[in-house]
Amino acid sequence: MQDDLIFYVVSRRKWPDLHKNGAFAPEDFDENEGIRCVLPQKLGEYLDSEFKGRKNLFLLVIDVTRLATNMKKTKENGFITVYQPINIDAILDKIRIDANENGEFDVSVKSFT
Repeated sequence: MQDDLIFYVVSRRKWPDLHKNGAFAPEDFDENEGIRCVLPQKLGEYLDSEFKGRKNLFLLVIDVTRLATNMKKTKENGFITVYQPINIDAILDKIRIDANENGEFDVSVKSFT
């Protein structure tokens, strides 16, 4: 699978305050730390380890090819870190997700190419 899509998880409640002026950035955004987005092959594992039992989350689907061309990013261990706010037109969708009864997520991404 190509790494054209990356994902970021945000609280559904906080989402409206985090995408202003045509860009998205977490409330604790720091240009030195960046926005750590997960690659498709690590998504399920990441959700279960970082968000176990959580509900009312949005999974942001981000198209890497639509990121602003001057955007600095690094790839490491199943993650891509973006060091600037993410332009809104690079966010293809936001999908509401909730943990199941066991506190885990039934989410996987498959390639059809």
